Amino acid sequence: MIKRWLVVGLLAAGVAATSFAQRGIEPVKFVNLIYCLPRTPDGYEKTKPAGVMMNTDGAQITEASRQYASKAHPKKVIRVKITDGAYNGKLYAEFRTTQDFNEEGATGYYKGYKLDGYPVHEHYAKQDRQGTMRGVIEGRFIIEITGYDVGPGELIEWWREIDVKRLVSIH
Repeated sequence: MIKRWLVVGLLAAGVAATSFAQRGIEPVKFVNLIYCLPRTPDGYEKTKPAGVMMNTDGAQITEASRQYASKAHPKKVIRVKITDGAYNGKLYAEFRTTQDFNEEGATGYYKGYKLDGYPVHEHYAKQDRQGTMRGVIEGRFIIEITGYDVGPGELIEWWREIDVKRLVSIH
């Protein structure tokens, strides 16, 4: 009985310490996130990057985003967004229970897996050739990539163009 209470007490103390350590963390400035967005690949045009710092539910978050359009196929558009939620638990809920899963049908798929060691969720609609990939780097930076007129697997290529090393270093 004493051992169980000791374990419960230590777990509670660990949760409290983690919660306390994360309270008051400021998100990185959005300009730092902009530098982590993909460079413009050959055959694409990019828009001016957008960045914002906002308050939501009493917590600050920052976001940086940019859109890329294929010169040869104008309907082919990729949007990349990086969010720093500064560990606001509500933003990361979908990744807490991430496990490998795969649901595939005639219209598309929804998968959860690790990409380069980070948890991601990927949706793809075959008929529309549209997809979205959301993942989290170091438990903090949420990456969202949305593609229009793309094939399966293209979002993974865009993920790998994000400067993850730089994100980890500003963590």
